Amino acid sequence: MLTYKFRIYPTAAQVRTMEETLESCRRLYNSMLADRIENGTGFYDQKKMLVELKQKNKHLKSIHSQVLQDVVLRLDKACQAFFAGLSRFPKFRRSGRYNSFTYPQSGFRLEGDRVIRLSTIGRVRATLHRKVTGVVRRATVIRDIDQWFVALLVEEAPGVVRSGDGKVGVDAGISNVVALSDGTMIGNPHLLNRSVERIKSLQRQLSHKKKGSSNREKARLSLGKAWRKARRQRDDFAHRLSDQLTKENKVIVFEDLKIQNMVKNRNLASAIMDAAWGKLRQFTAYKAERRGGRVILVNPSGTSQKCSGCGEAVPKELSDRVHDCPICRLVLDRDVNAARNILERGLEQARVEAEPLLVQRRRISKFGR
Repeated sequence: MLTYKFRIYPTAAQVRTMEETLESCRRLYNSMLADRIENGTGFYDQKKMLVELKQKNKHLKSIHSQVLQDVVLRLDKACQAFFAGLSRFPKFRRSGRYNSFTYPQSGFRLEGDRVIRLSTIGRVRATLHRKVTGVVRRATVIRDIDQWFVALLVEEAPGVVRSGDGKVGVDAGISNVVALSDGTMIGNPHLLNRSVERIKSLQRQLSHKKKGSSNREKARLSLGKAWRKARRQRDDFAHRLSDQLTKENKVIVFEDLKIQNMVKNRNLASAIMDAAWGKLRQFTAYKAERRGGRVILVNPSGTSQKCSGCGEAVPKELSDRVHDCPICRLVLDRDVNAARNILERGLEQARVEAEPLLVQRRRISKFGR
């Protein structure tokens, strides 16, 4: 499965329809969440409830049925993720915080390379900058501040580009976004710093505007656009770096950092988020999978203190940026030393996973054989 994301250009009337659809989906999501909390209603029962709700609510009646079913599915996935320990319990969505709706199976159709037809919305002009090859399974309409996009999930074979034969360990940092086990250092572009002054200025302007006024709405849009620019710059950097890593290496080893816990430190939170460690790891993982490579996560404990040459512990403070081993006389950058230890730990983990069990499990049968 591959995802294609294209910019669409709806008319003013279509924008109103899509915004009404988002608002109706948001209210449905909140009502279904309240029903789950109060009555413990499950997924299938809530899907049955949609038939009654559509008859009573004219706004829901004007929306494609599968779009509404996907709202219930989205809530169910959020609850499942919570009970699996992957995320927090789903929250009620306030106005403006529900920004996409999905046609999971039908209700959409590409017409040529410039138009996509969406049920209840109509023919929407689109910029298909890449040719879609394969069977389109799902379409998601996304609002990004004042821009609209459609993401198409397509069933097709992945590209023929394969990963190289290299193996590399990656040590994430702040002064350098990553240090690689081969000695390469990728500096931090500090993308947020380029926009921080403008963002602060726009935030001050927004705080002075009267709530509910048109000027406040304009200020809110300007602030959202400034944050969007910083986000897109960060994503672009992470995509380029992950593409380089996966093209050159078949095995890429990262530290299994608990980023959510690390950003609780107010002094480092902004720098950690700007470095985009999580996105880099995420982008690298799916690109490596497509190219036949592999990403391995290892325990980061002790990777900076251990000597990559002889394996002895060399205690260092955070301010010590050079690794100087008194045993084997290895001298190199602290982060490169850590990256080599990360690679070694990842390859050892891969070997253990590949080895057969030393003790074979006995199959127990009720027939005594």
